[in-house]
Amino acid sequence: MGKKSSPISLYLIGLVLVAVGCFLPLTGTSFGSGRSAFDAITNGSGDIKVGSILALAGAVAGIIFSFVSLKAKLPVKLLSLIVSIAGGVYVVLSYLNLAPWAKSLTKFAHQAVGTHIAIGLIVILAGWVIALVGWLQTRN
Repeated sequence: MGKKSSPISLYLIGLVLVAVGCFLPLTGTSFGSGRSAFDAITNGSGDIKVGSILALAGAVAGIIFSFVSLKAKLPVKLLSLIVSIAGGVYVVLSYLNLAPWAKSLTKFAHQAVGTHIAIGLIVILAGWVIALVGWLQTRN
C-alpha cells in the first residue's frame, strides 16, 4: 500500500509562511514600520524589486503546485522553492553589490537589518526551511 498524500504538508505550510512573510515588515521594529517585500515590489526599483518578485512568485507557484499535479516528471515543487530562495539570495547580493564578502557583509547587515530583524524576515527564513524539510520528506 502506498502512502496517502495529505494536501496540507510541511512544504505547503512553509511556502504559505514565505508568502505571508513577504507582507510583513522585514526590518525595523518587530511589528513596526519597516519595509516589506511587497512594498519593495510596489514601490521599489531595480534589483530589490526583481528579487522580491522572484521570492513571492516562487512561493505562490509552490502553493499552487501543492494542489495541482502536472503530468510532467519535472520537480515543479522543488523548482518553485528554488526560485523563491533565489529571489531572496538575489536581494542579498544586490545589497552586497558583489563587493568583497567581509566588508560587504557588514554593510549588508547594517543596511538590511538596521536596528532589528523584523518578524517578516524571520517568517520567510523559517518558511524556506520548513518547505525544504517538507519537500525532502515527501519526495519519492
